[in-house]
Amino acid sequence: MDIADGPSRALVDRLTPVCEQAPIYAPCDLTDLESLAATFAGFERALGGIDILVNNAANDDRHTCEEVTPAYWDNRINVNLRHQFFAVRAVIPAMQRAGRGAIVNLGSISWHLALPHLVVYQTAKAAIEGMTRALARDLGMHNIRVNTIVPGAVKTPRQDALWHSEGETQRILDSQCLKERVMPSDIAAMALFLASDDARMCTAHSYFVDAGWR
Repeated sequence: MDIADGPSRALVDRLTPVCEQAPIYAPCDLTDLESLAATFAGFERALGGIDILVNNAANDDRHTCEEVTPAYWDNRINVNLRHQFFAVRAVIPAMQRAGRGAIVNLGSISWHLALPHLVVYQTAKAAIEGMTRALARDLGMHNIRVNTIVPGAVKTPRQDALWHSEGETQRILDSQCLKERVMPSDIAAMALFLASDDARMCTAHSYFVDAGWR
């Protein structure tokens, strides 16, 4: 699910030859809750159920306190927090019927570090960790596990554009215990673990993949 149609379809084309189950892409604006619910219903019909949910949509555009209007606040909370709860709510019935499920929410190292010019984003990301613990308590009786991944400075094209200078890259590495950049595959590995039976007794917690960024 995404609003970036071109890149999403290109990703499906790239993954299909190497996946046992071909990926399914559905265009969806996650801030449109009716569209979100309908898209999940379509996935459930097509797949015969939903066992795993990874909530990974967000936008970390920089902003100052003075720039934040009520409309901007509402939009950023919708983009970074609200959809995660309603995506969870959409998959609960299928997981309850199955008697199990794994939900992985994506947080952010940013609020743990108090990075500048991200106040609304960091507010939403801090709330995700609280929401995760509350959902884990409420859903645990159905054998549904809920955890948060807290990524550090992941080397993606977007982050490279934000931290493109050699000095910024070195500052990140100097702040990390491990002196290599965190890669998308590192986050994927944690998501796969938390979604797997190997993590069957892991719930209600936040798992940092940040190379020890402090």
